[in-house]
Amino acid sequence: MPAVKGTRRTDPVCGTCRKKSRKCDRTRPQCKRCIKHGLVCEGYQLNIQMYNMKNGALRKTRSITKDKHHQSSTTDTLAIMTPPSTTDAPSTTDGTDLTAARSPVTNEVCNATSTATPSATSLQLADMERERELLTHYLWICQSSPNPFETYILPLAHEHPGLMNAVLGLTACHISKPGILPRHYLFNSVIEYRLAAIQSLSALLVKEEQFGLNDMEEEIALAIVLMLVFQDLWDCGRSPQGAHLNGVTFLCDRLANPTRSLNRNRLFLVTALTWFDVSRGFSGPEKLAFPSSIRQFVAAEGGHILTALFGCPVEIFIALDEILTAGKRFWMKELDSHSFQALLDPVIAHLETWNPQLSRYPDDDPAWPLLAEAFRHTVLLRALRFPDSLKIPCTDPRIKASVNAILDISASMSRNSPYVKRLLFPLFVAGAETESPHQQQYALMCLENIRDLEGMSCRRSVFVLLRQTWEERKKSDGTKNVPWFQFTCSEDLIRQHDYLFF
Repeated sequence: MPAVKGTRRTDPVCGTCRKKSRKCDRTRPQCKRCIKHGLVCEGYQLNIQMYNMKNGALRKTRSITKDKHHQSSTTDTLAIMTPPSTTDAPSTTDGTDLTAARSPVTNEVCNATSTATPSATSLQLADMERERELLTHYLWICQSSPNPFETYILPLAHEHPGLMNAVLGLTACHISKPGILPRHYLFNSVIEYRLAAIQSLSALLVKEEQFGLNDMEEEIALAIVLMLVFQDLWDCGRSPQGAHLNGVTFLCDRLANPTRSLNRNRLFLVTALTWFDVSRGFSGPEKLAFPSSIRQFVAAEGGHILTALFGCPVEIFIALDEILTAGKRFWMKELDSHSFQALLDPVIAHLETWNPQLSRYPDDDPAWPLLAEAFRHTVLLRALRFPDSLKIPCTDPRIKASVNAILDISASMSRNSPYVKRLLFPLFVAGAETESPHQQQYALMCLENIRDLEGMSCRRSVFVLLRQTWEERKKSDGTKNVPWFQFTCSEDLIRQHDYLFF
């Protein structure tokens, strides 16, 4: 129905027409003007009713991207943010002021300017101040040297509002600590930012299907997925249905081509996403979405990134790839038990004799070989659970030896060490594979210490899984194993689509 002359239409224009500042015909679901000009219509912003925990009333949330569409770029939006206060800025563990330690890229993001126009509303200024604080906190939680999340992610976020929303949503999730009551005032913002990021990712995937993406757009799509996966991890330790990783498998497969030259950005993104796919496949190889060719590419080209980010040396990653790839083939009935075991035996023999001192690490810190040894025993424990996860009880000497080794490594590292957080995965597996009450309690204490070091209540699924496994093991007679992954990928589960991330 055409608008009455002399009145102003209130129904929104599509995102593409808004960006280009042109008239939109408001046709749904896609604007005909965009289709006519061969453009991807980004659709229309959603009016979402959110519950305001502060005043107990329903309010309509303003689109996070609305203000950004009226600005030339994300950098312009961030340029008018006020500078962070030096009195309450986050600091590193050694007391160094993080604001002063930021790189030139970060200073460009958060530097003050006096260009805020008098016409800017108080609401807009409040949003800008909130985003500035979130970006400062983002650098604090991702601090390391070098910091890949500052080096690779932030420059891309300056180029695309969807990725910026994903970054802000990730940081708001870290601050608001999902699951904690009463809810933090940023709880609604987490949902708003996440929705805006998912809408941008959807638009990129639609464009890929119709026209293809350029190199920067490919990087932005992978970066948005990485931020969304991290938010899943920090939210509850699970990613419902693994939709984000599954949706970009084709893109990672395209990039993981030995004949195609990858810059550092793309190699970092493909490596990080591949690790998350492997970590969820650890609970059940049928959940692997990435083909083995991607993991082999990461081992050959991104092994140094893998070790620096997660602590797993490339040799152990290769062994894990062989185990899970064979495990998926066995699950798909492409291998019988005898053939599967024949593939496992040489991998297990290699893991039992591998020397972590011979591997290459980012630097000479003695913590790296300790982490490598912990991951060696973690992968060895998983290999011993194939092909029958019930066959070997926790009292088996091989199981006990690997559990003891992981817990001893944890005891040898300082509780405040920056490397101790990388032990979360091995510690969880060790805790799940022991029936000793004092070892269970020690593993739990170490995991709680890691949670406290990260300053958030994430990975609740880790603690839930441990308690479920321990309670079920108390009911058994001890002659068979109680596998922890029966609570993640069993046919008896009502929900099969929650993937664990470590």
